[in-house]
Amino acid sequence: MSLSRTFLSITAASALVFAPVINLPVAKAVPPSEITAEKPAGVDDREGFLTSQDGKGTQVYWHSQQVPNARGTVVVVHGAAEHSGRYDYVANRLLQSGYNVYRLDHRGHGKTADANPSTRAHIDDFHFLVDDMNLVVQKAKAENPGLKTFMLGHSMGSLASQFYGIKYPGQIDGFVTNGGGAPLNFTGENQPGDYVTPRDMSDMQGQLAPKLWERRPVSDWTIFQDRLKLAQRPNNVEMRLPSLPGSEKVLIPNVFTSGVATDPAVSAEYQNDPLVNPNLSEGMLKQMQFAAVYDGLNARHFTAPTLIMHGTQDGLVPCYFAQDWYSGISSADKELVYWAGQYHEVFNEPAKVEAMDKVIAWIDAHNA
Repeated sequence: MSLSRTFLSITAASALVFAPVINLPVAKAVPPSEITAEKPAGVDDREGFLTSQDGKGTQVYWHSQQVPNARGTVVVVHGAAEHSGRYDYVANRLLQSGYNVYRLDHRGHGKTADANPSTRAHIDDFHFLVDDMNLVVQKAKAENPGLKTFMLGHSMGSLASQFYGIKYPGQIDGFVTNGGGAPLNFTGENQPGDYVTPRDMSDMQGQLAPKLWERRPVSDWTIFQDRLKLAQRPNNVEMRLPSLPGSEKVLIPNVFTSGVATDPAVSAEYQNDPLVNPNLSEGMLKQMQFAAVYDGLNARHFTAPTLIMHGTQDGLVPCYFAQDWYSGISSADKELVYWAGQYHEVFNEPAKVEAMDKVIAWIDAHNA
C-alpha cells in the first residue's frame, strides 16, 4: 500500500464518531458572543507580510501586538478555513495579562490568501505551513529578546503547533492546544485527563448525552505501543506528502459549521465572515489528515511543556484524539483538561472566560 493510502486509511479507520457529556449542574450562562475583552491601552499594533521559504514566493500575513513592559510572547495559531482575526478575545486577554501576541494567517487562509489568490482554501504541503509559522516565531523572538515564547493553537492550529514542536524542538517554551491531538497512540500507555465542569454552562449543554468516546474505551482501541512497524521508522520526522497537482481545483463545501459552537450568534458570524473559506480544497483536507497522522507517528519526539484542552461535546475532533496525543508524547510536564459540555471552539463557548483563565495561569506558571 502506498504511503498516501496508508495515511488516509489510518485516519479514516480512527475517525470514529465521538464526543461526550453528562447531566451536570448548570448556571445561567451569558451567551459567549456577549463576552468580550477590551484591548489595553498602549498596545503597538503592526501587520505585514513575510516571504515564505517554500520557493514559490508565497506572502504570509502576520499581525503583532506588543504591550509595554511585556512579560512574554504568545504566538496564536488559527484553525482550518478561518483566520487569525477570529482570535481577538484570546489576544486581548493575553495582552491584558502582559503578553505580546503574534498571529499569522495560514497559506490558503485569510489575508494570506488575499495576497496569493490562487491558493485560497488550499494547502500544498503541511511542512510549508509549519515553516511559515517558524518565520513568525523567529520574528517574535528577534523582536523580544530575553522573553519566553509560547504557542497557542486551536483545531488545525493545534495539529500545526504539535507538528511545530516536533519539527522545531526547543524554539517554544510551552504549548497550549485546544481541539487537536492525534488519531492514534503509537507509543505510550493510556493516561487519563482531568474533567472540568465550567462555572457557566447553558441548559442545553448540561443535558447532552454522553457520546461514543465516553461510553466506550475508544482510546483503548487506538493504542499500539510500538506494535506498528510504520511507527518504528527512524525517519518519520522527515515524512511529507505534498498535495497532488490539481487538488487545489477540487473544492468541497466547508463542513466545519456544526458541532463548533453552541451560540447561534457565533455560528452566524462565522458563516458570514468574508475571510472564512466557504470551501476547502481536496489538498487541504489531505494535508490535515497527513498532519494528524504525522503528529501521532512522531509524538515521542515532542518533549515541550504543554497544556492540552478539549471540549467534551466537540463536534469535529474526537476527544480521544486529545488523550492519544497526551499519552503518546514524551513531555515530562503535560496536562490534559476536558471542558465538560463545550463544543469545538472552547474559546467561543460559555466556558471561554474560565478556559482563558486556565490558559493564562498555565502560561504564568511556565514563565517564571
